[in-house]
Amino acid sequence: MELLKKGQFKKNKSKFIFVLFSIPVLLSSIYFYSIGRSRYLVRSDIIVRKASNNSQNSFDFANIIGAGNQSSIEDSLFLQTYLESPQVLTALKKIFDIEEVYRKKGLDLYAGLSKNPSLEEKYEFFKKQISINLNERSGILKINSLALDPETAYKFNLFLIDESEKFINELNQSIFLEQLDFLNKQVIKNSKRLEEANKNLSNFQKSNKSLDAISEAQMTTNFISELESQIVKLKVELAAIQRQFVDQNSPEIILLKDQISELKNQIFIERDSLVNPKGKNFNEKIITLSELKSNQKYASDLYIASLQAAEKASVDSIQQQRFLAIISEPQIPEDEWMNWRHRGFLTLISIFFITISLAKFILGMADNHKN
Repeated sequence: MELLKKGQFKKNKSKFIFVLFSIPVLLSSIYFYSIGRSRYLVRSDIIVRKASNNSQNSFDFANIIGAGNQSSIEDSLFLQTYLESPQVLTALKKIFDIEEVYRKKGLDLYAGLSKNPSLEEKYEFFKKQISINLNERSGILKINSLALDPETAYKFNLFLIDESEKFINELNQSIFLEQLDFLNKQVIKNSKRLEEANKNLSNFQKSNKSLDAISEAQMTTNFISELESQIVKLKVELAAIQRQFVDQNSPEIILLKDQISELKNQIFIERDSLVNPKGKNFNEKIITLSELKSNQKYASDLYIASLQAAEKASVDSIQQQRFLAIISEPQIPEDEWMNWRHRGFLTLISIFFITISLAKFILGMADNHKN
């Protein structure tokens, strides 16, 4: 009799477990395959590329997904983070009202946004409606957008692509715009500096009525050397005449002596003029001229260097610019996305099954412990 009661109890327990498991299965199937609102998924594939130094005019698919894209993985990671940011949610308001498009309605109390959601709730919901996955080997960024109607899912995906292009453009500007702006300002600054140096040199030459004080000083030095050479010749000639004439006061001797004296006086005047402030003052002029020419050369070299740097930066900015290539364009879906139904149903059933199995195991352990 006691064994019969135990058998009946086990039988009833098995029926209870079966019914307990059947109810969640039935309710899950009703929700996922009847009540649950349809979801529509739109996918697009994009890639961020940098213009290479060795880039060719040809633009083929193999070049897009090749190993050369490894340098753009970091930019793609930045883009992935940006597309999931609150800034994108704010920009989405220009396309459609997320509260209106995704609001809850009908018997499905789970799908969509509740009335008057908080900013945090909208942001969390927004992140669940998009999926941004990066293939770090190829650099392809897969963008999935989920909506409760086909048109919204399509617009959502197009919006994400547009935001990606804006982000890449801003990324290009943030990297090179400030650098180019700084270099261009340096070119203008150095151009004015060179212009001022040229002006100072020109004013100095005009005020001294001299194009090159160094050359003029050299010419004066050469002139003094010629005068000294003439003195030497006259002295030789004087010595010869003195040997010929007994009277040293003869007109020929006096004439030569006067010529030698005049040349010496002229040499003294020319030499004094080279350094005398009241004269030609070549020493000071040469120092000033050398300084002005050095300033001019330095300003010219600086201007040329800044011009070359600006030109190089401009070329580099073109070579290093990012651009967005769309590998797979989004399409308006004609059929609903069924994966969420199958996946949700199987996941929920698995949870129920594991829970009941665990409960059954615990109850069995308890019965064994009592026996």
